[in-house]
Amino acid sequence: MSSESTTPIGRTPSDATFQFTSHPSVQAFKQSPPEFLRRHFDVSNKARPPVPKFLATGAIVFDHRPPPNSDHPPRTLLIQRAAHDSMPLNWETPGGGCDDDDPSILHACARELKEEAGLDAVSVGPVVPCASSRITSMTDGNAEAGQAEWGERMGGQFFLTRRGGLVCKFYFIVELPEDSASRVNVDPNEHSAFVWATEDEVRRKKMDGENGIQLDFTTREQYEVILAAFKMWNSGKL
Repeated sequence: MSSESTTPIGRTPSDATFQFTSHPSVQAFKQSPPEFLRRHFDVSNKARPPVPKFLATGAIVFDHRPPPNSDHPPRTLLIQRAAHDSMPLNWETPGGGCDDDDPSILHACARELKEEAGLDAVSVGPVVPCASSRITSMTDGNAEAGQAEWGERMGGQFFLTRRGGLVCKFYFIVELPEDSASRVNVDPNEHSAFVWATEDEVRRKKMDGENGIQLDFTTREQYEVILAAFKMWNSGKL
């Protein structure tokens, strides 16, 4: 794995630095967002949907690796959107938009994880493919409803913002330092709560225990990509 280090930008403290390794499969994401768009989206190909206006990342993290015959299966971090935000009180993984001055897509992922959950990335990658992602609201004639998006071969999820801007989002499995589960710190302006959920709880969309928290996810794609990440993580082949 290769090493990455930089001083982050945005809402992250100015004296913080990111130092993480990256999975060999994510070499293409070691580019700044503007350079990534230039290299991977051919504006001259009119048969493709239009170039995304924005890039975004999602960080899927687990509290520990799956040891053999463990009575404590791995759990993933879910955060609940604030009541005043869009898709209020729905659940998602940490993530958000890439900034043009992020040194790379991978750094954007690490930055968003720090900003939204207060956690540090140790390793970023591989990508968790969003196999079911589809453009369903394009009306300009470049894509038909249900057509597989441009860039799906890279694992991206395409969707439209409320203002109609096309976004391409990539989800990464991100490894954390040991004992990170107790260090989560969400910004109440953006998220109201967090949970560590097992694969079974995600599948049932409900937490175990007396409270039995209902896990209503932001989108079907968000739900599916989390389950895909569990499959990859539990394989032990990362």
